[in-house]
Amino acid sequence: RIISGLCLAVIVIEATRNSGALYTARHAMEQGREVFALPGQVDSLASEGCHELIRDGVTLARNVDDVLKALGPLPMPTATNAAVTIHSPRELVLNPLESKVLNQISVQPVTIDELLQDPSIETSRVLATLTVLEMRRLIRRLPGNMFVRHD
Repeated sequence: RIISGLCLAVIVIEATRNSGALYTARHAMEQGREVFALPGQVDSLASEGCHELIRDGVTLARNVDDVLKALGPLPMPTATNAAVTIHSPRELVLNPLESKVLNQISVQPVTIDELLQDPSIETSRVLATLTVLEMRRLIRRLPGNMFVRHD
């Protein structure tokens, strides 16, 4: 989940039917990320996972040009909400949930309970998002399960 959350896209090169790469690909799809799979030999066990992904509708990638063509030019995000302030270039590639959680955190410490108040978002998704934001060095965890924006 974390790996797919950090990426713009996931490319599965080779995967058996029970490969962890398939879990990453499925999480990427749930997170709205682009997923690509390279086809392999039809009789190879190491290609079964990629073939299943392609059958299920992910983008077939034959080479890097296929990936770049599908991703297209990366647009520069524009602020659509006056409440959204971008403090760092790393914030430009956030998904909507990451942006929502990050906008609740400022230079003043915020408790985990404050961040979990929105009943429309599952607790597990908020916690996973906090981990992603921490890994991207956009926020810092303080003692007592409090969070602040990273310096």
